[in-house]
Amino acid sequence: MTATTTQTSGRIRKIAQRRLRRQDEFTADYIALVVQSGMRTVQIGASDLGSVCLQRGARHEIIAPIAAIEALQADCDRRHIPTDALRGGPALRKEDTAQPIDLTIIGPDVGFPVMAGNWRHVAAAMRENGLLVLVGADHGSSARLADALMMDPAWVLQERACGDAAVFRKVEPVQVGRTMESLTKVSRPGRRPRGVRRGPFAGLMNRLFPAKPQDRLRTTG
Repeated sequence: MTATTTQTSGRIRKIAQRRLRRQDEFTADYIALVVQSGMRTVQIGASDLGSVCLQRGARHEIIAPIAAIEALQADCDRRHIPTDALRGGPALRKEDTAQPIDLTIIGPDVGFPVMAGNWRHVAAAMRENGLLVLVGADHGSSARLADALMMDPAWVLQERACGDAAVFRKVEPVQVGRTMESLTKVSRPGRRPRGVRRGPFAGLMNRLFPAKPQDRLRTTG
């Protein structure tokens, strides 16, 4: 018999399938809610959350070193998730026929120079109303990127209800110059990132007043 445990996300999960970071269980639930079969999803940096996209039938790409790609492959194998639709490499693959990106995940441990260098290409390739799931948005490099997104009218904060991740929606085409300007501002030495912080009652308020279904990721077809 496989031991089970009840997590705060309200599901009974096999202990063998727990994620490396407990707070990612909330984020995984959110991703499973918004991703649909056939979507194009991308992740920047190491994270086992990409397995959720593959499980939901998305075409998933990971931008990361080979060790992180192999770790995601191993996590999928452990969860018995097919990886035929998984591909990866050090940079976003550019194809003239590629569909726009529906959802992007950025892991919590990506250095800011690497994050920023990849983000500007990914942001431009995302479709309007696409979502960015920014993990660890209250600290480090993710907090810096959150600050840059707050400066850019192409992005709005969608919600803050999944672990330590913040969800941003792309509401208009990005402008390369504006993106670079905001990234440069938040990367200045000595600048302390503010990020998207979670207040003591944020979780309760989000449960009492959840986002409407039509405000979540819209399908492509």
